[in-house]
Amino acid sequence: MKRLLSFTLLLIFTLSFTQLSNAQNSNMQLTLESGHEMVIDGTSNIRDWDARATSVNTTVVMNEFDMSDLSSLTADHFETLELSIPVEDIEAESGKLTSNIHKYLHEKDHPMITFNLSTIDSISVDGNTATINATGIINAGGVDRETSMTVQATFENGSVTFSGTQPLLMTDFNIDPPTALFGTIRAKDEIDIIYSLTFSASSSI
Repeated sequence: MKRLLSFTLLLIFTLSFTQLSNAQNSNMQLTLESGHEMVIDGTSNIRDWDARATSVNTTVVMNEFDMSDLSSLTADHFETLELSIPVEDIEAESGKLTSNIHKYLHEKDHPMITFNLSTIDSISVDGNTATINATGIINAGGVDRETSMTVQATFENGSVTFSGTQPLLMTDFNIDPPTALFGTIRAKDEIDIIYSLTFSASSSI
């Protein structure tokens, strides 16, 4: 009888622990909603210019948590954050500029610009917005560059919007700032990536 009781208690404990462990490790997949913004903003000695990424592919997985209470949000909640942008889907205001961007990004050999999250360095919360300092790897034109960034994450109605402005240098990716008309028009090295991406949370995976 004692053995049966001990076995029963052990079984209950094991099942309870397994259920608790599964609950703690349940993940949620974030799905990119339509209407995203991803803009490359630059300038030259003549005028400003910009180009837009018309499509963005994403894989975002987080450990499940209460999105209405950000006080519990930690770096451990971020499992995977990957973005890829087809170079062919980057469009500027003119066909010539679009063609040049594709050329300088070596579209044929490196058709994707990618970003992979490496670490979440810090998180501060104010209301329904979290300021996230993170480090990730950007690959453009076949060149990897580790980049630090500050991202605003706003949680509302079961969705989260990641937004911010990321300064970069073309030369970080071995891209010489373009020139035209025998050097009279010169693009500046500095560019900004301006983004706003809203995700909805799907069921646990």
